[in-house]
Order: sequence, then C-alpha cells, then structure tokens
Amino acid sequence: MDEIKNQDETDIDCGGISCPKCEGMKSCKVNCDCISGICKDNMCVPSASCQDKVQNQDETDTDCGGSKCQKCEDSKICKDNCDCASGICTSNKICGATTSTTAATTSTTAATTTTTAYNGGNAYTWGFQIQKNGNLVFNDTGGQVGVIGANNNDVSKTNQYVYNKTVAVNVKKCTSKPKVTCVPECKNNGTCVSQNNCSCPSDYTGPTCEIQSVGLCRDNEILDKKPILLVTFGNGLSKYSQLTPDRFNFSTTYKQQFQPTTYDGSFSFINRVPNDFNNDWHTDATDHTGDPGGYMFLINADEKPGQFYNGTVNNLCIGLRYEFSVYLANIMKLTGRIKPSVRFEVRSPSLGNRLLAQLSSGDVPEDTTLAWRKYGLSFIAPSSTVVLLMISDAPGGGGNDLAIDDIALTVCSNKGNGFCPS
Repeated sequence: MDEIKNQDETDIDCGGISCPKCEGMKSCKVNCDCISGICKDNMCVPSASCQDKVQNQDETDTDCGGSKCQKCEDSKICKDNCDCASGICTSNKICGATTSTTAATTSTTAATTTTTAYNGGNAYTWGFQIQKNGNLVFNDTGGQVGVIGANNNDVSKTNQYVYNKTVAVNVKKCTSKPKVTCVPECKNNGTCVSQNNCSCPSDYTGPTCEIQSVGLCRDNEILDKKPILLVTFGNGLSKYSQLTPDRFNFSTTYKQQFQPTTYDGSFSFINRVPNDFNNDWHTDATDHTGDPGGYMFLINADEKPGQFYNGTVNNLCIGLRYEFSVYLANIMKLTGRIKPSVRFEVRSPSLGNRLLAQLSSGDVPEDTTLAWRKYGLSFIAPSSTVVLLMISDAPGGGGNDLAIDDIALTVCSNKGNGFCPS
C-alpha cells in the first residue's frame, strides 16, 4: 500500500493480480478488478445499487422499479402500477397512460378494472384511461365523457341511453418501500439511494460523497491574486538545469537527467524541448512562463505510472476555497501515440492522509505546435496543511510525454490572501 499506481494495478493500490479488488468508482480493466465484479467503461460499478446503470436487484428496468429503486419514468419496463412514476403500468408492461377500445365488454389491466355497458341492447365502443388518482375515464362514440370513481361504483355520464351497467373497480394501492440507510451517512448533500450507496452531487465523488471533484475557479475569482505557491523552475543559459526537485520543495518518483537523453521513466528541467527521438517531439519549443531561458519540467513517462509532483503547503485558511493549477503540454508531434493524462489529488496529512479532492485532466491533446493548457482543480481546505499531488493517469510509455510549468496554488476568494500563519 504505497499510495502509488504501480505494478499491474488499475487504480492506486487496487486491481490487477497483486493487489486487492477495487471499490466502486475506481479504475478497472476487467470485471475481476472490482469488488462488485462489474467493470463498465473502465470504472468499477458499485455493488448492486440504483445507480450502477445495470438492471439488477429486483429492478424492472435499469435502476428503477421494484422494491428498492425509484419509480420508472414513462416508456420504461414495469410489472405493476407501483413501478411507475405515473402510477400506470400498461398491458404491454410499459410505464405510461393506457387507452384501449373494445365493444360491449372492456377490461383494462392497468387497475384490474372491468366494465360492461349497454345502450338498448346495442354495444357502444368505449375508450378507457386510468388517471393517477385511480379514476377510470371513458369516452363513447357519441362524444360523451364520464368518470368511474375508484372508491365507488357510480357512473357519472350525461347520456340518457345508458341505463344498464356493471362496474367493478379494484385499484391496487402501492405499498411504501422500505427505508434505506447509508452507514457512514452520505456527506455534502449526497442522497442515500440504496443500502450503503450514496448518489453524489456533481461536485463530489467517493463512497460517501466525501471527495471534492470541482474544476478550476472562475477567472474573476483569482484575478490579480498572487499565488501562495508558484513553481516556474527558474531560468538559465544552460539547456539542462542542475537544480533538483527539492530546490522547489517537491518530490517525484521519476529519475532526473542532467544531459541527453530523457528516456522513459525520467525527467529533465530544460529550457528547450530536445530532439531526443528523431524529431518525434516539438523540438526547441520553450516554457510557458516566457522568461528568457525559462526552464520547464519535461517528463518521459513510462508504463509504470508514478507521481510527477508531491508537495506540501502549510498555513492555509480553513474553510476557504483554493485552486491547484498547472500548465501542461503534450510534447509529441506524431498522432496515434498514448496521450498524457494527469490525476490531481489533494490530501490532508493531519486527517490520516485523507483524500480531499481528486480530478483528472483527461487526455492532453497533440498539436501541430506546442500548446500550453491550464488544468487542475479547486477545493475547500478542511485543514491548514495539505499535500498536492500530480500522478500519471495514462497507461504505457509509447507516447505519454509531457511538459509541466507554472504549478500554482491560489485562493479563490476576496477574503484576504489565503495565508493563515499559526
């Protein structure tokens, strides 16, 4: 349990052959990587629930109907009225209003209702529809309309020719579903949708919605704000910097190169992209900061994903929102290679290294010329000290080469500078 995605793990310390199976919402490759036994779209589906996008338990359609999940919307499959939000399960076992027309004797399965009507011995054609309140509404060929009440056998109809009727109404009442509980309780306005299974708002993730998952702050929230932390890697005349990561108060699992070549699994602090691999990279492209001879953090990631950046920041103001950001560039020119992807994490060492926030950059695209793009996340600080992490989130080493510059932590607020010394 080294808190690094390595070996053959599909996510940090889980999946693959060597490690335990992954919990819901963790990355996977095959079903056996997951505790639930379901890997869908490379993500472990939580154990049977009402949000796993799989028809299981006693659901009548995917994630709805039955005794445990929410009622189904129209056009979803049902077994009886209790499965449907409309209160109507048609004879075709589809949620929604039902209308049928027959002669003389008509049965509607929607509410176990049978009615027979005569007009001087001649059969009328009647149309029926069950309403949400349990009433059976009907129309005859003469355009007359009436209602059969769900709680009695009375027919109200302005038609003098209807003089004989037999009505039996038995509307099924839906029993309340058992209350589900989640232990621990769902946090951050999460909803307990089935036993020990939380449905999280869009800004949170995790088994109990405890992990923040919010993108960068709006530009006007950080405008003219001086970052609490800013790492530009310095500048110099020499192509390769001799400074090491500890000079910038961070660590990395990659090996530093101080001269050509930056092979798989290594990095360089460099002021121009080198031509290490037959012009595969954007040779001579420069850093994002724009200062003369400015260095960037160039990484040739390999098939064993590791930590690009691991740095600690102190004296944050508890309760304020901060933005952890960086500029990334894909240094590959060729198409068809693995694109870099970076997972951003924020952890609290004072809270047992608890994961506070997590978000992935997704694939960093290739460009005809080197292009810098801003990525990162924002989070609310529950403690004054946090650990900022950038972790390789792309498999393999055929490609997966990137440059990093201008790592920053900035307060997203007009309430002071975000620095709270103890």
